[in-house]
This record gives sequence, C-alpha cells and structure tokens, in this order.
Amino acid sequence: MPVKEMTRKRHVGARRVPAAPVGRSGEPPLRGREAEVAVLGDRLAALVDGKGGVLVIEGPPGSGRTRLIAEVRARAEAAGLPCLRGSATLDRLQVPFGPLLEALCAGPAPLLDAAAPSTVRVADLRSWTLREARARLAAAAARGPLVVCLDDVQWCDPMTLEALAALLDDLAEAPILWVLSVGPVPDEAAAPVTALCRSGAGDGHRIVLGPLAEPAVAAMAADLLQAEPGLSVLNVARRAQGAPRLIVELLQGLRDEGRVTVRDGVASTDGKALPRRLRTLVRGRLDQMSQAARQSVQVASVLDQTFTVAELAGLTGIPADEFAAVAEEAVGAGFLTGAGDLLGFRHELIRQAISETLPAALRRCLRRQAVDVHLAQGGSAVDVAADLAESAVPGDRRAVALLREAAAHLAATAPGEALALNRKALELTGPDGPHAAEIVAETAELLWRDGRYAEAREKADAALGGFLTAEAEARLRWVMARLVGHASSAEAVRQCRIGLALPGVPEELRDRLTAAEALHLSRAGDAARSIAAAGKVAEGTAGAAGATVLAALARAELARLNPGRALAFQDAAEARAAREKAPRALEDCGRAFTLTASGRIKEALRETDAGLRAAKEAGHRAAVALWSMSRARVLLDAGLLADARAAAETALARAGDLGSGDFADTTARYALNRAVALLGDQDGVRRRAADGARMMAAEAPAVRRTGAWLAALAADAEGETARMAELIQRAWEGSGAPGMTPDPADLVVLTRLALRAGLPALAAEAADRAGALDPGSPFLCGLADHARGLLTDDPDLLRHAVALLDDAERPLVRASAAEDAGRVLGAHGDPAARKLLGTALDLYEESGAARDAARVRRRLRALGVRRPARALVGAAEGKWGLTAAEFKVAVLVAQGATNRQVADRLFLSQHTVSSHLRHIFTKWSITSRVDLTRLVLEHEAA
Repeated sequence: MPVKEMTRKRHVGARRVPAAPVGRSGEPPLRGREAEVAVLGDRLAALVDGKGGVLVIEGPPGSGRTRLIAEVRARAEAAGLPCLRGSATLDRLQVPFGPLLEALCAGPAPLLDAAAPSTVRVADLRSWTLREARARLAAAAARGPLVVCLDDVQWCDPMTLEALAALLDDLAEAPILWVLSVGPVPDEAAAPVTALCRSGAGDGHRIVLGPLAEPAVAAMAADLLQAEPGLSVLNVARRAQGAPRLIVELLQGLRDEGRVTVRDGVASTDGKALPRRLRTLVRGRLDQMSQAARQSVQVASVLDQTFTVAELAGLTGIPADEFAAVAEEAVGAGFLTGAGDLLGFRHELIRQAISETLPAALRRCLRRQAVDVHLAQGGSAVDVAADLAESAVPGDRRAVALLREAAAHLAATAPGEALALNRKALELTGPDGPHAAEIVAETAELLWRDGRYAEAREKADAALGGFLTAEAEARLRWVMARLVGHASSAEAVRQCRIGLALPGVPEELRDRLTAAEALHLSRAGDAARSIAAAGKVAEGTAGAAGATVLAALARAELARLNPGRALAFQDAAEARAAREKAPRALEDCGRAFTLTASGRIKEALRETDAGLRAAKEAGHRAAVALWSMSRARVLLDAGLLADARAAAETALARAGDLGSGDFADTTARYALNRAVALLGDQDGVRRRAADGARMMAAEAPAVRRTGAWLAALAADAEGETARMAELIQRAWEGSGAPGMTPDPADLVVLTRLALRAGLPALAAEAADRAGALDPGSPFLCGLADHARGLLTDDPDLLRHAVALLDDAERPLVRASAAEDAGRVLGAHGDPAARKLLGTALDLYEESGAARDAARVRRRLRALGVRRPARALVGAAEGKWGLTAAEFKVAVLVAQGATNRQVADRLFLSQHTVSSHLRHIFTKWSITSRVDLTRLVLEHEAA
C-alpha cells in the first residue's frame, strides 16, 4: 500500500510517540522521508497501545533502509520501548540463524546469553533456536511492547527465513512490532522473503523507498556541507540519482578531501573525480562477495550500460552452467539488475567507482576483449565502434578494419561520427601502415561531406606527397576528383588522367577513373570529349562506374541542349545504381537541371527540395551547399526573382569553401547576377559585374562562356552595346548554348541581343540552334518559334510561340514571347497587340522584373494604353528605396515580428527573410532592428 494511503489510515486517537532528536549520533536529519517517518510513528504509537504487527521497508541499496531502521530504534528508545536489532550480511549467508541470534543476544539487555548457542548440538540447533526465540520473545512481550528490527532480510540463510516465518505466525497476537528491511532479493530467497513481506499485508504496513526529490537532495547537501549548495554541488549530488547513501558518501568525501569551497555561504566543488570515501565503500561491499562474483562485477564495470549474460560470461571465462549462480549473487548484492538475458549496473556511480579501482591498462584490455566477445555473439562493427576507438592500440589491424567498416556504414547518415572513426583508424594504422592511403581517401571524403573542403584537400595532398603504391594512388586520385569537382572540373579531369596513367591499375578502378573523367568533362561543358571518354567504359559495366558513365552522358546531352535524352540517361543511371544497390550520390543535382531545362519547373523544385532535405538528414554539408545553390537556379527559372536572389546570396554566404569554384559560378552566382539584372537593381548589377570578368578567365570552357554571358547581360543593362556585342560572341563560341548549366531559353535572348548588336549571322546561328531542339517538346518548340520569329519579325511564328508556351511553367519565358508578339503585331496595327503586351506586363510584374515591365509599359503607351504602375513583387520600385518584398519585411520587423514570424506571414523561408534584412540594412546604412524600426516610423510619419 502506498505511503500516502497509509498515512490516511492512521489510528485515530492513538498515543503519539515522540520524535528522536534531530542529528542523533552525529547523523544528519532525514530529508524527503516525511511520509515514511509518519508511518513509523503511527506503528510505534499502535505498539504502545498494545498492537504489534509487521512493517516491511523495501528499497535498493543506498535508498536509506538502514537509516530508517535507525530512526525506528531512536524513536523506540525515546518512547521507552525495548528494541532488538539484527542484520544479515553477505559474509554470513552460511551462518544459521545469525541475524535472529544477534537480535536476541546483543544490546544492553539481551534476551539470550551469547554463549548459549555454542552449547547446543548442531543437530538440535534449529529446534532449540526456534523454541528459545519464541519463549524469550513471548516473555519480553508479556512485560511490555517490544520492537525487533532485522536489516537486509534478503540475505538471511534459509533456516533463519523459515524460523522468522514461524515466529511471526506464533507471536502474531503479541505486542511485538517486527521491522524488516528488504533489498533486492536473490532468486533462491525470493519465495520465503516474499512470504515474509506479505505477513503485514493485512494491515498494509509496507514502505517502498524511491529516489529523493530535488528539494530533499538540496536540503541534504546543505546539511552535509553546512552551506547553501551551489549549482556545481547540486550537479554532483544529482549523479547519485536520489540515493541518500550515495549523496552522503559523495559530498562528505569531497568535503573530507578539501574539494568543497564555501564562499559567501554558498558551497561549490569541481566534483570531477569520485572521492576515495565512495570507492572505499564500494570496495568494502565487493569484498563481501565470492571471488568469482567480485571479479565478474569488476569486469562488468568496463562494459556498456547494459550487456548480456553471455557477454559477461564470455569475458570472465566462467562456464555458462556456473555463471548463473555468479550473476545471481551479483544481482542479490545489489550491484547488478537483471531483465531476461540482459544485465546492467543498478547505479552508474557504483559502476564508475568499481571501474576506477582497476588499472587503466587492464580496463583498456578488458574493453578490447569485450569487443571480440560481442562480435562473436553476432554484434556489428557499428555496435562496438565506440569501444574500439577507446580501447584499441596502434597496430591492431582488426580494430582498424572494424572502425572502417563502421565508418562506411555511418557515412550516409552520420558523417561526423564516421569521420571520427576513420581518424581513429588512421591513427591506429599509422601513416605508413597497411591501407593508410585508402583510409586517407575515406577520411578526406568524409571531411568534404562535412563541409571542410580545405582540410580534405590538405589531407589528400599530404598523402599524395608520400610513398604510395600505384593502385593506392589511383584510388586516392579518384576520390580527389570527386572532392575537387565542384571547385574545378578541369582539376577533377586532371586527377582522373593522372590516375589512369599509373601502371598496373586494376581494370575495375580504371573504369571508375574513366567514368569520373567523362562526368567532369561533361560538367566542364566539353560534351564531345565526355562522350568519347564514356565510350571507353564497356557497356553494361557494373557498379559505380556504370552509373557514373550514364550520369556523364546525361550531362553531356544536357550541354548539347537535348534535355529529353539527358533525362533518359539520368533515369538509366539512377535505375542502374538502385539495381546494384549502389547509393545515389547525395550531391548529384543533375536531374534538377535537366527538368528545369525541359521547362518542368514544379518537378525541378520538388527535386531540389527533396535533395536538400535528404542532404540535411544525412548531415552531408557539402551536398546541402550544392543543393542550396541549385535551388537558387531553379527559382530563377521559375520567375521567383526576389526569392532566387535571396536564396543565392544565402547559399553563397553559408557555403564556406564550397562557395568558390565552377559549380557556385554556374549556379548560384549565375542565378544571383540574372536576378539582380531582371529586378532592375542597377547597383546590384554594378556590384556583380566583376563576377563575369573573373569567370571569363576560368579554365573550364563552360565557366568561361557563363562569365561572358553574364558580362554581356550586364553590359546590355548598362546600355553598352558594343561591349555586349563582343561578349555574346565569346559566350557563344559555337558551343550551341551560351552559359552553363545551359538554358534553352537563352537562345531566344541571344538571338535578340545579336540583332540589337548588329550581328545577324550570330542571331541566325542561335535561331537555327533553337530550331534544332527536340520537336516532341511543346516548350522547346515554343522557344524555337520564338527565336525564328524574332529573326524574321514573323507575327505568325511569334503568335504560335505564345500559344505553345501558354502552359509553360516559366513566366518570364511566356512574358518574353508575349512581348515580342505584341511588339510585332503593334507595328502592323493589329489590335491583338494590346492584349499580348498586357499579358507580358502582368507576368513581368508578378515576377518582379522591373526593367522589363517598364519597357512593356512604354510599348503600351505608344499604343494608347496607360497602365498604372503597381508595386512589383521584389522589384526595385518598392517604397522608401526598398523593393516591395523588402518593404513588407521592414514593416513587419518594425512591428516586432521575429524572422520566423515574418517568414510565416509572407510564406518565405527564414533564410530569405534574413537576406532581405541584409539588403535593408545595407541600403539604409543601419546595423540593428532598433534603427530599422526608427526609420520605418519616420517614413510613415512623413
């Protein structure tokens, strides 16, 4: 029955028993046991009134059972009640009737002469003890009420348990209060001890001691240290998990060792190492056990929080048929707990105290042996990786292999953990050890996944500078190509070719190097050489090489503006990888680019969102950066210009080392430059002008063309037609597409710019290239008609282009076609021009394309149509010198909204809101939200 319920059933009118003096015999007062102490008082009061019974106190070691029995004795003595006390201990397991005889023979007024049992024959000891105990206790009870306290009843020998059961039954009517303290019960004593505990069930006299609550722990700490416990003291006390005995041993031990400091009445401590006093207590309890049980508990202290019986038996070398008794003893002694086949320490502090008694070398050796035992019983490398990292010593080849295996398993989901394991493996094998180069390659790749590109390059370069076999070097070159590919496709190709030039490279590795070469050539924009390299790998090649070749062909076809064929190769690559259970590279953004080039923007956005989510879930920081950049490019094609600019700026700011190089230039920087130009942000255009000039000096052809293309668009925005004419020719270079990743819609832009620059031949080339696009795609056919219509000012072609693009998911492409059709029809006096130009204006304004919207508005005015200007989404003509999107953000922030709240209100990401705020701070030359609020209020008051 719970203690609270017992307190409600106290004897009404019962004579109260005075409380024992607080701090008796130097002990601190009881804390957190008020309800339990009240039950004791009730039972003693009932005893004074002549009613005996049984009170059972249950709890694990250290819970305060012995302290509560001391409280019973103190209160009994204060009430003038005789109190007998006996205690069972582990080293007395084989002494018949030991605790019972101790209670009868000890104390100031013993009921039995201590020498009397020695005169009795062994054969008669049971009957004599039971007869004498019954008679002496009955006689004492006849003289007055009596208390009998027996501690640790679970350790009583079977004869004592049997005698106790008989005495409780025979003396049930006598005014005797039996107080029985019971801890964890060994299996062989379970039945008789349980029967004893039920003796008082009729009256519900049972106290179960649980852990102390926080306030009681703090009060105990104050009592022990005679000062208010500070946070450090409370943290140490919490390690005892509410066990009063352990709290006492911990804090008194720290105080005795001078590790408690009291300043201004507040106690503090370092509390890092366990005090000697606690270790001595544990050692004393260990010494009471058999040698086998003691050694087993010591060995168990180096294992994990839980372990199996078989693991501990295997590590101790005790035969399985003998180990059951050993484990039972350890559980009965209160060190371990058991649940089925699992064992564990009852208390972490006890485990730590035992572990610290072992020499460090022995602990390490035992942990290493435990790994082998766990593996022998079916455990995995991941299960034992942490123990291996702690216990293995240099030269342990099996440990190195297991750590690498665990790292490979964790790389896809926990690259940080995998990296730590790989580093440990490298430490154990040494720089010149077996497989060192392979481990370096694995470590470098994990560093790259973790976003630490510079460190990855440094480690790989250092390994390449040492002595390596040809195969080891080739394998490391293959990894290096993957690491540097985002920064420099040309460097990645170079690494592959160096590896291929090495003698004696296995065919499988040659295929992987060749496939990687083909992939990076396609990323560099060299489609012809990419396809040639891919052809060197046999068709149907298995494993990663086969999937990589297909991915390379996909990128090559995309570079040649064949998105349909590119998507087919991409599908085949992914199917090949799935069929052969080869994990898809989380950083592979190829499908998203192919989809957006096909005009399938919604699918492309879903692809980037899924890729970004998967990369984040896997902790692949490099992939997160690459997907974030890719998403900015897709947002640009989706006509979400403000979001594209914000996403590109955020991706570049957060990418670190990965923000430099080919991939960032051709995705995030491309999107950023195009977005600021389309938004009509002339300051932004000027700030970004250096990007194009720098990219034109790049080694990769695709990056050079992209740089020239961006510079040409900037020159056009600045009205520098001659400069633009020179640049668009460099962007074209007969490649079939200006820029990378190529956008078929750029062929229309190139045609227009070439005509404006007086380059009809280039315009015709661009239009012809558009005309060669996939005729099975309405989107691509629409672009082809648009380009040819521009070249010839053919209204029918332009009308047809508008019709084909009517359902396109790219609003700026639709707007451009509608504008050109309206322009040409307007020149012919066709009234349909007004509607087409109106459609173009709506689409430009919805996207925030300020410069284009202003141009169309002028065309409409020339036709006699005046459309009032409206705030563009994200455009430069917002309010107070801000774009419309920035204006909305500024107002909400001034109203006290957080970035998250602004994002929720405007349906933006928090990264986009942060980017808008950076723009506002820069434009207004402020540095805080307070300044922003002040300026918003001033603007609104003006």
